Amino acid sequence: MMDHPLFLAAVIGLLAAAAFLIRWVASRRRLMEDARIEYAERCDTKPKTVKGVDAATFERLYVAAYEPRWALYIAGALVLAILVTPPAALGLVALWPILVLGLEAGPWYDEGYYPWMFYMFFGFCGIWALCGFLMARLHHARRPEPFNPALARARGEPLDDVAIPRKRPKWAVKARPDTRSSKPDSE
Repeated sequence: MMDHPLFLAAVIGLLAAAAFLIRWVASRRRLMEDARIEYAERCDTKPKTVKGVDAATFERLYVAAYEPRWALYIAGALVLAILVTPPAALGLVALWPILVLGLEAGPWYDEGYYPWMFYMFFGFCGIWALCGFLMARLHHARRPEPFNPALARARGEPLDDVAIPRKRPKWAVKARPDTRSSKPDSE
């Protein structure tokens, strides 16, 4: 059992998941220290940027905005794929006879031949891709707000009323003339 390819792949996957998890924890700790330093510096040099925001809230916002969440979700995807693989293998093996039921019952549709290997390979690829898809959906659904808007909200500024002025690009003038800056002809 110790030399079975799926067992070795599971061990390597768990080691990779542990490495990603360690990376996430180490980065998070470093960011917590950076947040404390940043908060102290802002209190001294730019107190308006942290007015009404305590150190714990600032640290939480800072870490949430800059932590490498991808490492945590990759570790989760690896662990999920490892946990799903045994029941998926049983399901794929149980589904194979049903899929080939209507085909001519030649020996090339038995387990171990190329059609079966093709089916198992792409079945596992699909199941593992589904694990990655689920973790990516979680990653994007739980995305925190960027740091500067989150800090502005923590200060109590209503961001919904803020209009961000955007200068028109130079090429846009060629596409459609800007009527506001054109001067009327006075002839």
